Amino acid sequence: MRKLSLLAVVLLLAACGSGGLGDLGGILGSPSSTQPSDVQGTVNYVDTQNQRIDLNVNYVNNLQTSQNAQSIYYDNRTQVVYQGRNYNVTDLERGDQISVRGYNSSGRYVADTITVTRNVRG
Repeated sequence: MRKLSLLAVVLLLAACGSGGLGDLGGILGSPSSTQPSDVQGTVNYVDTQNQRIDLNVNYVNNLQTSQNAQSIYYDNRTQVVYQGRNYNVTDLERGDQISVRGYNSSGRYVADTITVTRNVRG
């Protein structure tokens, strides 16, 4: 039984390492653009030049994760919503808590919709 368990762990680690998705893509298990995933976390930094948001991830697909500092990407189709109103990604601030619905695009986790669940300014 122990050999079987060890083999299962080795196969699981090999499968996780072979995804090559980078950033959150590998963590989220979003192998394609047809399988979206959800992420919840706190914004650390918005890099407008690289269209990237660095955040501390708390949950992935409603499961608590220990993968903290990660990056998600956005594009001109990404919507930011707070209290039913649309905002720009550049309106996000360090400390904002967000829920992100996104997908894998060329190995990057790209946000489709970002919902601000707690604004750092109150």
